[in-house]
Amino acid sequence: MNKLLIKRYYQKGLYTDANLETFVKAGFITEAEMQEIKEEHHG
Repeated sequence: MNKLLIKRYYQKGLYTDANLETFVKAGFITEAEMQEIKEEHHG
């Protein structure tokens, strides 16, 4: 799973915070990357 793709889908509302947490648990993104995606979106 590509971080950029996750970020774009999150920004479009296709992924939720719960999805991001799942991606962290699965090892697709790090905890820091999840926080970065959230901050850029909610900024």
